[in-house]
Amino acid sequence: MSTPKMRQELKRLLLDTASGGSRQLTEVETDLVQTNILLGEAIEKLGSSFMELHTAVLAQQKELEVVMAGNGTLSADDVARLKVMQDEITVHVNAAVTGLQFQDMTSQLLERIVRRVIGLRDALGVLSANSFEITPDSSQSIEELEGLLKNTVESMEERLTALENGLWKTVRQTRMESGDIELF
Repeated sequence: MSTPKMRQELKRLLLDTASGGSRQLTEVETDLVQTNILLGEAIEKLGSSFMELHTAVLAQQKELEVVMAGNGTLSADDVARLKVMQDEITVHVNAAVTGLQFQDMTSQLLERIVRRVIGLRDALGVLSANSFEITPDSSQSIEELEGLLKNTVESMEERLTALENGLWKTVRQTRMESGDIELF
């Protein structure tokens, strides 16, 4: 026969399992939505940057063809126009690199999602493993069952707390030269 304390521990275990699992799955869902947003933005930025880069390179090529068709020497105006075109190309390359930064941040989010799922699976594994310790016959005393339930609850709480504390909320990119980006 179960005791009120045993029922209380069982209730706490089930509530902790449900709330902890639900909280982690909500975080996974949020990370996936953020990942989708980042991917869309990265693709848009990269596409736009490469098209602008292509246009700038074509303009530079035309300018060079004009110079080559002439006497082969560059005037000060020719050099200035080529320098402006070179600067435009640099701007477009930097914009493309910024797009690549979004890929790195997306990878960080995906790593976080995987760690969250692994941590949740580990926490739920404790529940599963400890549930096998409960025998359906009356060979276990009430005190043994209470102790098992209490240990299971504490183990679940530790794992869910460790999981929550081990995950960062900010995704950042600081290694590329076109600037720092920090999201979420």
